[in-house]
Amino acid sequence: METGIVEIGHLVLESGVVLVNVQLAYERTGRLDAPHVLVCHALTGSHVTVGTDDYPGWWSGLVGKGKSIDTNELSVISFNALGGSDGSTGPLTVNPDTGELYRNLFPEVTIRDMVHAERRALTVLGVNRLRAVIGGSLGGMRVLEWGIMYPEGMDILFPMAVTPQSTKIGNMESPFGNSRNDMESFYPLIRAMNTHDIGRGRGGVELASRLISAKVVAFAFTHDPMFPTDEIRTFAYMIPNSIYCLVNTKHGYESFLTEFEKWGLIIKQSMEVALWRQSKSLYLASAL
Repeated sequence: METGIVEIGHLVLESGVVLVNVQLAYERTGRLDAPHVLVCHALTGSHVTVGTDDYPGWWSGLVGKGKSIDTNELSVISFNALGGSDGSTGPLTVNPDTGELYRNLFPEVTIRDMVHAERRALTVLGVNRLRAVIGGSLGGMRVLEWGIMYPEGMDILFPMAVTPQSTKIGNMESPFGNSRNDMESFYPLIRAMNTHDIGRGRGGVELASRLISAKVVAFAFTHDPMFPTDEIRTFAYMIPNSIYCLVNTKHGYESFLTEFEKWGLIIKQSMEVALWRQSKSLYLASAL
């Protein structure tokens, strides 16, 4: 397992603002020569998905040797999102114009800006194609944009606890302590979540959903007031090649961070099926 910083140079945001010398913190684990899975963290997460025995990552129950996302067979990469505060360019980065930390003056970034930055970072790491992209909540928003912005870039998408458009996020996932600095460090991510809308500039959600060509397995969780199951189901049926999975739980959207025994096997089996279908298609094409 390795952690580090990827330098991706200057980045033009959707707003037109140019961020200089952008960097993303990352974690990479598993076989480097294996198919790649990109994990996208939620609001309170970071790039430390697997972590170590002494300091486990936030998804160490799902990702690791012999687990549902098996690092014996896969290379798993995760980034601290653009605008985050765990090593990537964000509120705790020095503003080159003032020489002080950006804090709450960090420029507004969108989910699409985050995905654009991650694609650039993957290129620097030598990764051109992904087996899967997976994440929940903020991570799920990035998963959806990955499928639309880079439709040929992956085999399968796993958006979890996410709808195609956002309502006001507010204090969901309870990220804040009592420190004002804690709150400032989350401002860019919350603003990005509040402006999430895959239909923006694409003719609406239904048309945007048709731009996704990868297989999609969309997860919803019962008792989820933030991302209603009915909305996720309706959206999933708009996507050309999708499966809707409802997980019965008492913990709502937070269940994508736990209760892996209820849904982890679906992730593993879905990736295996996607690989089989891809191999079959390549075999049939070669026989023509």
